[in-house]
Amino acid sequence: MPTWIQELILGPAYTLGGVIWQSAMALITGVVSTTPEQFSQETWRFVVDTLYPWSLAIGVLLLNLFFFIGFLREHSNLRENYTMEILVQTIIKVIMANTLMQGGVALMRSFFAMSASLAGQVLTITPIAFIPEDVDFGTYLFFFIAGVLYVLVAIVCAILMLLTVYGRYLKLYVMMVLAPIALSTWAGGRGIENSAYAWIKMFLANTFEIVIIALVIAIGGKMISSIDFLALTTGIGQIFDGFGAVIQSLVSMILMTAAVKSADVYLKRGFQL
Repeated sequence: MPTWIQELILGPAYTLGGVIWQSAMALITGVVSTTPEQFSQETWRFVVDTLYPWSLAIGVLLLNLFFFIGFLREHSNLRENYTMEILVQTIIKVIMANTLMQGGVALMRSFFAMSASLAGQVLTITPIAFIPEDVDFGTYLFFFIAGVLYVLVAIVCAILMLLTVYGRYLKLYVMMVLAPIALSTWAGGRGIENSAYAWIKMFLANTFEIVIIALVIAIGGKMISSIDFLALTTGIGQIFDGFGAVIQSLVSMILMTAAVKSADVYLKRGFQL
């Protein structure tokens, strides 16, 4: 049967659902190996040239303030003696925090390039198709009855995946601006310095989240292409095999989207970030 006749019988849902999902997957795979600097050069320049220097000035001021707060806290602690080792340790933290703040942009750029390179090496597959190739009476029947449902699932899943991948870049830009302020707390001693450690953990989680997303898409794509849990290959079931294939496509889209949305959870729990 000619393609245009199939599309006419199946209705616009068949074509529209495939276009929506394939477009979303193409957009996602297209930016997986893209660093924040490459993703939006205008935003990167605004962050690096305008916002980061402003945040750095605040961070340097807070670094001195937190150093004196930490010094006074330790010196006034009657339960413990303020030894030379504690002073040296505090000074080392001040030096480390100042070094990270001054060279923060270059260091973060290196981490961004590392994560983008890893994700690009992992995701070497073509976008996963969720339009069943077996177009039979069952396929016609499904799209006649629930074609709108297929399109709605494709739209929702595509939007959620795009928000997850593209929203990561917004989080990274914000994390860059907050870096000097968060790292300045390193000199504040116990309790206060937890803010610096929290920023480092969140930065690593958001930076390497794209690698987990690439792994999910790559591994999930292989699983989807090899699993056929609704196949009807005997008897009259062959006529309705397309119905099961479309249901399997819907389930696969939902599972893939849920896995991508949970990529940051995998990373944080697996590495205690």
